[in-house]
Parts: sequence; C-alpha cells; structure tokens
Amino acid sequence: MSTDILGKDLRDRRMPVLWLGAVLIVLTVFALAIGSTLASTIADLTDSFPAALNAFIGADVPGGYVVGEVFNLIAPLALVGYAVAGGARATAGEEEEGTMAVLVAQPVTRAHILASKLGGLLLALTAATVLFWASAAASDALFGIGLTQSAIVAACLHLLMLAFAFGALALAVGAITGRPSVAAAVAGSVAALSYITNAMLPLADLDGWARLSPWHYYAGGEPLVNGLDPGYLLVLTALTAISLVVAFLAFEHRDLKG
Repeated sequence: MSTDILGKDLRDRRMPVLWLGAVLIVLTVFALAIGSTLASTIADLTDSFPAALNAFIGADVPGGYVVGEVFNLIAPLALVGYAVAGGARATAGEEEEGTMAVLVAQPVTRAHILASKLGGLLLALTAATVLFWASAAASDALFGIGLTQSAIVAACLHLLMLAFAFGALALAVGAITGRPSVAAAVAGSVAALSYITNAMLPLADLDGWARLSPWHYYAGGEPLVNGLDPGYLLVLTALTAISLVVAFLAFEHRDLKG
C-alpha cells in the first residue's frame, strides 16, 4: 500500500470524519439523555405505535425507543451514508475530477492505488465508529440507559462491518463505471432496500427472506441483546470481499479516465 496515497486520502477525509463524529456524538448524547429522563413517557407513547413503525425504529432493545432510534436509525444512516459516499468517490471521484492520471503516474500498481483508497475508507469509518461507541458508552454510564459495554461494542462492530460492506459495493460500482454519482446511487439504493426489507418482511411472516438483506446481519442478530454473532459478521465480511474482488478486477483492467 502506498503510504503517500494513503496519507493524502486520510488528510482528505479528516474534516468530513471529524464533522461526522461530532454530529454522532451530539445526537447520541442528546437522544440518550432525553431518553433516560423521559423513559416512562416515551414508553407509553411508543406502545401505541403501529407495528410497522416499531419495526422501522427497532424499539425492541434494552433502553427502548430512543436506544433503538440511535442504533437502528441515526448511527446507521450516518455511517452507511458516509461509507457509500466515500466508496463512490474513492477512485471514481479521481476520474471525474481529472486527477487519476496523477495517481497512475506514480511508481505503484493500480492494485496499490485501490488498496490505499480502501484503507483510507476503512480507517475513516473505524474512527467515526469509535467516536460513536465512545459517546454511546459514556451516555450509558452517565444516564443509566441499561446497556452493557460489551453489547455496545458488539453493536458498533456489526455496524462498522455493515457500513464497510456498502462502502465496498460503492467502490466496486465506481471502479466499474468511473462515475461516482452512479456508484452512490446504486449502493445507496441497495442499502435503502436492504433496510426496508429487513424491517418489513418479518411483519409479513417472511422472516426467512429477510436473511437475503445485508441489513439483517446487523440488526437481525440483535447485538444489543445477544452480543457478537460471528456467523453474521462472517456473512458481512463475505459480502464485502465479493465487492472488493470485483472492484480490484474492474480497476485493474478498465481504461481509466482523467
């Protein structure tokens, strides 16, 4: 992996990751603080929600509605959204901006370039996830949400792998097309469809089909309740690996623009 390319990629990602981390910290602490203060009121309110709404929120977790909102809506939306955008622009953004020639002119292989971009994305995602974990763990300690530290770690690890899987998909589509808008649209659409199917199929007694959704391997195992699920993490790792193989093959053999 070229450290020069990786270093520049990390510098380019530094401010977006800091902003993302700051937003996650503020929203997480604020939501969990409010949730602990108004726990009984919120519980009474959510009891009247339709099943479909509760399925989208994922309120059936320790701590109830607010914890479900943080771990099943706020954090996944932020991290998956960043992963998709970052993966889409990793190489396709260089082509669109006309800077790919600068990269390929360096004495490194295309595989090294892509590996450096991939490493930057993974490190940035990991940093943002660690900030989210720290804010959730601190909030639980301060406000007594009812989570365990091991459960928070498990949920964050599953979430990191989910986000990286969609980021890898965006990277693969970008490597195939050279167009970041197409890569973001495809990966974002798959992520949205994955979330919807995982939430709604069990309501129609189609739980088995929900296993086709990558989102199932984050939320379906209920890591806040059951902890780490090695099998589910393996599925997310396999999905990521498939996307990365496609990305490396496409980037190696396609005529690059810019």
